[in-house]
Amino acid sequence: MRDLGIYFGTFAPCHVGHFEQIVRAKRENRHALVIVSGYEGDRGNTYGMSLDNRVKAMRQLLRNDENVSVIKLDETDIPRYPHGWKPWLEMLAEKIGQGFDGLDFKVGKMTYYVGEEEYVDPLSNFFDEKWSGIDTRITMVDRKILGISGTSIREEPILNWDYVTRPFRRFFVQNVLVLGAPATGKSSLVQDLARRYSTSYSTEYAKEYRAAQHVAADELDVKDLHAVGIGQFENNKRNIHSPGTRKVFFADTDVMMTKIYMKMHAVGHEFHQLKAVFDYFIDLQNWSLILVMPPRENDMSEYSAAMHQMILEELELQGLNDVTHTLGGDSYRDQYQEAHSLVDEILKDGKDN
Repeated sequence: MRDLGIYFGTFAPCHVGHFEQIVRAKRENRHALVIVSGYEGDRGNTYGMSLDNRVKAMRQLLRNDENVSVIKLDETDIPRYPHGWKPWLEMLAEKIGQGFDGLDFKVGKMTYYVGEEEYVDPLSNFFDEKWSGIDTRITMVDRKILGISGTSIREEPILNWDYVTRPFRRFFVQNVLVLGAPATGKSSLVQDLARRYSTSYSTEYAKEYRAAQHVAADELDVKDLHAVGIGQFENNKRNIHSPGTRKVFFADTDVMMTKIYMKMHAVGHEFHQLKAVFDYFIDLQNWSLILVMPPRENDMSEYSAAMHQMILEELELQGLNDVTHTLGGDSYRDQYQEAHSLVDEILKDGKDN
């Protein structure tokens, strides 16, 4: 057994092929360093996989594993590959040196696990000179052993879902939001869709909050609305990240609805106090599909009609019309059938049922 195994990559995302190499590195050495590299605006950012987010996900994947350490290597300020070899190697050496500090033994034998031939000579030449007292070995790994790559996953994430390690799956979940005035049937729709696709869903946090605080809907003040809006955001986020979420997630309302309630009930400076806060959290959300439930024919009250109109206006304001669909049909069954057809479309060939 050798001392230290080093495996580096962008991990956008980390898939089971990567994980097999991590297992190899930690079993063939006393300890393994997994170095997650990248830069601002790299290929992971399109999917919300910034370098920091990838590092967090990798640490979550390998938590409680005392044989592995995860280190971030930020390439933002150096030339892009292949022009930045020297500064990149110097940064790599610095990060490995930091890894040395956390070990309770002296490193005498180091192994790099790489998947590209062009890495072999630069790594070998640089580290033979950098740490002449350490026996450096470069081991080529078979990147095609499982027939999967990060590129194919990014292109068809739903089809390749099972190859993505669990903490990285949240970057590819198709998030579906259901909005509607009270008594439109949105909660029933959310639950039925979640059951159909064997996945998770969020509930309306305002109901939980009012029950816990013993406050009626028309008694909510600015402080209450702030708590409800942030609570709803966290409720949705928690479920998106849940192990029970598979490919698609359904949200029963979001921060936009809290903002709409605020528009209807708060006035003047109270509205402006919270608007910027809510808009910030709205911007953090990523919806693949938004389904709007219109007021039912037997509920044509002025309140429901006004709220429905405000929902449509808020969606337009947020630039979400291109992913929004107002459900039609004469019955709940019609709306359900239309909704799951639209969900099937965003899942395409990767759907389970």
